[in-house]
Amino acid sequence: MPFTRRQILAAAASLAVLVPGQAPRADDFIELRARNAELGLLEGGAGKTGAWILGKGPAPAVIRAKQGQELKLRIVNELDNEIWLHFFGLRGPSELMTINVPPGDRGVDCVFTPPDAGTFWIGPVSEVSRHRDMGLYAMLVVEEKEALDPAIPDLPLIIDDWRIAQDGTMDGGFGDIETMVGEGRLGNWITINSQFRPRLPIAAGRFTRLRILNAANVRSMGLQFKGSDPLLIAFDGQPVKPRLLGTKALTLAPGQRADLLVSAEEGDITIALDLFEDVVEIGYLTRDGDAASAAIDDNFALPPNPVTRPPAKLEPRLVKIALEGGVKGGLKSAVFRGQTMELRTLLENGKGWALNGVAGPGVEPLFAAQLGESLALEIENRTAFSQALHLHGHVWQLPAEEGSEPPVSDTAVVPAGQTKLLGFVADNPGTWAFQSLVAERSDGGLIGAFQVVKPDQL
Repeated sequence: MPFTRRQILAAAASLAVLVPGQAPRADDFIELRARNAELGLLEGGAGKTGAWILGKGPAPAVIRAKQGQELKLRIVNELDNEIWLHFFGLRGPSELMTINVPPGDRGVDCVFTPPDAGTFWIGPVSEVSRHRDMGLYAMLVVEEKEALDPAIPDLPLIIDDWRIAQDGTMDGGFGDIETMVGEGRLGNWITINSQFRPRLPIAAGRFTRLRILNAANVRSMGLQFKGSDPLLIAFDGQPVKPRLLGTKALTLAPGQRADLLVSAEEGDITIALDLFEDVVEIGYLTRDGDAASAAIDDNFALPPNPVTRPPAKLEPRLVKIALEGGVKGGLKSAVFRGQTMELRTLLENGKGWALNGVAGPGVEPLFAAQLGESLALEIENRTAFSQALHLHGHVWQLPAEEGSEPPVSDTAVVPAGQTKLLGFVADNPGTWAFQSLVAERSDGGLIGAFQVVKPDQL
């Protein structure tokens, strides 16, 4: 079934998704505005970085919802250009999880019920390199249906790297071909919640839940927590069997999230970033109150989300996907806009990456599945770079460590030159995307579509 690029990116961009006769009052909506802003990203809030943000600023917006309860979100675009936004990690309806928001005061209303609790995010899926690097993203926190007992306060930490000059002005160069086919747009200035080395208080005598998002274009964040041994309780929005990080850094690829429990029993906690050649301090969690021990049940774990796992006894249908492109990535030609083009012509059109020989969304989907069908994606990374890949509208089952249940996630990292087998159940109907989470690679062609259709649509 042929479909257009807009259908691939948006499935169906709805300007007012409301049930007739049940239109909510305007004050029932949480409003999120895309707008120009001037951020003080340098030490002490100095500097004037021109940015595009979602929300009031200066910190990135955090939207809060409740699992199983209707979320009413209105997104208004005060910018001069249209934006395409995706709800990363949410398994909501396909017509709402990727939306087009044109400039103007009307806005787009998104009304849906999140099925999963967890830490998710809203970010661009078109012109990603520019829009994400300018700060156009927000965190979406979906709290558990049943409140945790005892209640645990949370602290969102949105980590980003910015490419800025010494005075804080944004370094341009968006759309650079060498950057697109290379490592990507690395920043030179690290912030947490749009602050340089912030000091963020956490309550003494209790645990705090850190909700961490890596919002960078390409940089994987290797995070260390000096003065604490955090307990990992969720990854990419899905609960995991709690485990202490120990001496290992917490590594988050672009777009990945993690939930940690920390306590400041021993005093302040330093958040550091492992840059391989150096370890730099990027923020501090300061103890608020007198020293006191924090306690939590030995068997503490977040309740599981209602995700569908591939049946163990059912042989899934195999779908092969080859990643090519970039420097030393083996790409000689690819199909772009329905035409086969040599690499030089692809680069002239801003493309340098391909999925199964197609650069960007093609005329036909990468694959189609029946609703409820189990699939195994055999992803072969023929490129010279590790690839962080995101599956829209679903979660896939990652390879399990020996003796443990396979974890589920909306993101997988496939190392350079390796192949990974990722299983999932196509349980969410609609047109969805499969994409790189490195901004420049998504723009450069490492994005495609797949369809999940009901039997009566075949």
